[in-house]
Amino acid sequence: MDVIKLPKKFRMACYEVMDGKEGALDALETFADQYPHQVAAVKAEVAYFNLDYEKALALDLTILPWLEEWYYSNVSDEHMTAMTVAAIRLHREQELMEALTKEQARIRAENSLPQRDRFCDILMDYLKRGVMPFADNDKNYPYHEPEEPQTKEQLWAKLVEQNKKLSPDDPDARRKLYNHCCMFGTARDAVDLFEEIQGVPMADSSYRDAIARYLYLGEREKALQTAERLATSRLWAVAGPTQVRPMSFFEDPNLREFLLEPESLRRIREAALIDNGTLTRK
Repeated sequence: MDVIKLPKKFRMACYEVMDGKEGALDALETFADQYPHQVAAVKAEVAYFNLDYEKALALDLTILPWLEEWYYSNVSDEHMTAMTVAAIRLHREQELMEALTKEQARIRAENSLPQRDRFCDILMDYLKRGVMPFADNDKNYPYHEPEEPQTKEQLWAKLVEQNKKLSPDDPDARRKLYNHCCMFGTARDAVDLFEEIQGVPMADSSYRDAIARYLYLGEREKALQTAERLATSRLWAVAGPTQVRPMSFFEDPNLREFLLEPESLRRIREAALIDNGTLTRK
């Protein structure tokens, strides 16, 4: 199966959907004959973030055998994970298991991507058990502090010992300290540092670590605000123009719980629609 290279006009139409421009989905429909699977993927993402799981699952089922048209594997993983969430919510586990079994047979017959074959097995296991994906296999869900956490002062001393040139005023050094606190320190020290370094470029995982620790501390509002910041940052949209909503949130058990509640979903959706210039339109 060949990867589909999308023309600039199609990509621009996707960006308008991402930015929440009125009429953008209707404009995208003009490409449906030429790029049916890509248009269906965009419509499915919009449906997921409107809590319309019936429509989203129906659309994703149609594109399941065509997900290899995307260059980046995370696109297929995100959609397949969201399908699993929708099927469990709709009590349609058996239907999706049959679709995934058929997809596995196609992959094996075509000697295609073995990682997607394995991913089908992983998701079918969740469907059989009625467990949301990765809810039983994530270091941040539920998060627990180390048995003997180190203070940020202790961790800073170790960092300086390794690199005498580190300065406490250096944003990159403070980011390193934050990452060490997430691994070896207390939740309170970690989120305090996270708040101090706001404005410094951070990875997607840095936001997710902070969200888990806020929830551990019982600070749900701050966790949700951090999820909004992550949605606004659009770090989730790097793989391709058809990622018009933060589908990767379905793979994170903490973020997914926000997506399953109408009010927190609304806030995340509205944050994701903000066009803050983080993407270069090419």
